[in-house]
Amino acid sequence: MIPALSRSPRPPVAALPPAARRLIVATAAAAVGLAVLAIATDVAMPSAVDVAMLAIAIAGGEAVRVDLPYRRGGTARFTLGDATLAAGLLLAPPTTVIAAAVLAITAWQLLERQRLVKLAFNVAQYVAGAAAATLVVQLLAPRPGAIGPSAVAAAAIGVALFLVVNTVTVAGIIATTSGDGFTVTVRRMIGTAALLAAGNACLGLLAVLLLTFHPWALPTLVVPLVLLHAAYRQEVRARVDRERSQAFVEVEHRLGDAADPDQVLTALISGVGAILGSSAAVWRDGVWLGDIPPGSGPCPVEATMPLPLVTQARVLGPAVAGECVALSLGDAVLVAWAGELDPHGQGREWLERLAASGRVHAQRSVAATFLRQERATLGAVVDGTGDGILVLDADGLVRLCNPAMAALAQLDGDAALNLPVADVLGDGPWGSEGVHDVARGDGDSERVWRVSVSTVRDRALGELRVAVVHDVTAERRVARMKDDMLSIVSHELRTPLTPIKGSAQLLRRRWERVPAHRREELLAQIEQRADHLTRLVEDLLLVGQLSSTGDGAPRVRPARTDLAAFAREASGQLAAVHPDHEIAVDAPETLSAVTDATRMRQILDNLVGNACKFSPAGTQVDVRLADEGEWLLLAVSDRGRGIPPEDRERVFECFERVEDPLVMTTSGAGLGLYIVRALARALGGDVAVDSMLGVGSTFSVRLPATAGAMPPATQPARVG
Repeated sequence: MIPALSRSPRPPVAALPPAARRLIVATAAAAVGLAVLAIATDVAMPSAVDVAMLAIAIAGGEAVRVDLPYRRGGTARFTLGDATLAAGLLLAPPTTVIAAAVLAITAWQLLERQRLVKLAFNVAQYVAGAAAATLVVQLLAPRPGAIGPSAVAAAAIGVALFLVVNTVTVAGIIATTSGDGFTVTVRRMIGTAALLAAGNACLGLLAVLLLTFHPWALPTLVVPLVLLHAAYRQEVRARVDRERSQAFVEVEHRLGDAADPDQVLTALISGVGAILGSSAAVWRDGVWLGDIPPGSGPCPVEATMPLPLVTQARVLGPAVAGECVALSLGDAVLVAWAGELDPHGQGREWLERLAASGRVHAQRSVAATFLRQERATLGAVVDGTGDGILVLDADGLVRLCNPAMAALAQLDGDAALNLPVADVLGDGPWGSEGVHDVARGDGDSERVWRVSVSTVRDRALGELRVAVVHDVTAERRVARMKDDMLSIVSHELRTPLTPIKGSAQLLRRRWERVPAHRREELLAQIEQRADHLTRLVEDLLLVGQLSSTGDGAPRVRPARTDLAAFAREASGQLAAVHPDHEIAVDAPETLSAVTDATRMRQILDNLVGNACKFSPAGTQVDVRLADEGEWLLLAVSDRGRGIPPEDRERVFECFERVEDPLVMTTSGAGLGLYIVRALARALGGDVAVDSMLGVGSTFSVRLPATAGAMPPATQPARVG
């Protein structure tokens, strides 16, 4: 049994792995040592005629051979030389057997023009096995001698040892050069090696017995010899086909797992090596995919060619010698060369199977890639939408809960999967088609969902219910605010208009009969009510301006201002507007600051007006202005009814009033404090309230003393 790697690419000696080189050296050393020991046991000089005859017989047996291919590692060769060797072990002394083995195997290697390193290994492993066999025979039944049962048994044991040495060394060189594991290689070889070696040994021993006792019967061995050789070839071919089929199944699995066309092509290239031990590459879009020899050119073959093309490799692009095969993959070309490739036989058939499978899986991977992209897009839409999406199966189990739905329901979306919807969200219209409003919670925490339920049918899951949930709590609150605003504004507009209209009608119809002082009172009333309307309209315009901007910050125009003089002047004017209250000012002689005087006047007007509105007539309203270093304090205190703690934050919201609308005793649209907070924050400060029921309230506005602390303006001031 001699390894023959003639069908594999022949790398230079320097390209051999270090393990392979060490194995070759160790085999050669073992061959020399065993041969010396075997020759030392031989007491007679060998006959040149005997050596020549046995060498010719071994060489003749080597001509009848069966090759067992290995992936990426060439072939292991089984020959009838083993039968001739078995005969030599029975008939000839050790020196004759070893000399004949060296001559025969060396002659065959030279005839096959093997490289020196390969010749050395093949001769060394053969001689090592032969020497070990002769040593065993010499120990059990020294040769030459009588041929009896003990001699035949010794020769059989020697042939078995020859088999072991050859199998181990050949498996080692294949494993070190191909990358396959040593154990896997031995397991693959041992069955065929044992069968063929046993048959060869029996054939050789039988030939010796016939030659010794019945020479006339030797020609009858021709028929068993032919049948044995045919059986060898059939068994090896069946083993190779089984291994290739197993490799094809593994490649099919890898092709099936490929997620995109590039992975399909990669699996296809590696599959050619796994099944045929051949090299392969793919030409696609003007580029080679896979390991291609340096100096290779483009592939001139069209990807749509109908049949495989067999020609010289350089014609198809790869810079290698010999023939190669090109096959269409639909949008690419598979090119394979070297290894066990038989361009006109089974190798081509396996390539055609691979190419057909590659085309199918390439199309599948394209469709799968498109489907993944569609799923990713749909998943992004479902996960990114602001509305909650809930998918239920026919049994009411949650199949999908997007992040928005999980946030709305304040639950873990993944934990809700495959649970009954009633256990996750409680009772609701989850199984009823149509649009439904669902209220959850109560009081200030109440949320209102608008649930739109529709039915879709899925091939895998059957009938599904898809619920799209939109939180309409804010919309409903805005709607209520609009209703409240219309009610309040219409009331506030009608309140001053009624006395204006009444006074105007009275003056127009009875001007001459109305006393002069009474006419002055009526005109003053008209003017006062008109001023009230003006302030209300200005407040509404300012609220509209604050609501229409992204962050609700009006533009401010800071300038150097004496706030002390400003406060005294403004308070004097406000005293005329609110004659039923005494407005007291506590301020330093001067207080210079960089701020917007117009916005400050709006803040003061609203705070003083609010204090007068909610405190009894005849009480005092205090306006205090103080310097607190980097901050300025403007505080307005009243002696009114006070504000409950739970309402102190709500009073700063738009159109909010503490009084019950059914029994309220004061007028107003609920805009003043909302405007105060917005303007204070626009000036870089804020407003706070400190209140005690039955005692009164103090609203404190703290503002920066310099313009540097003010936020940037966001829009031009249109009111002021």
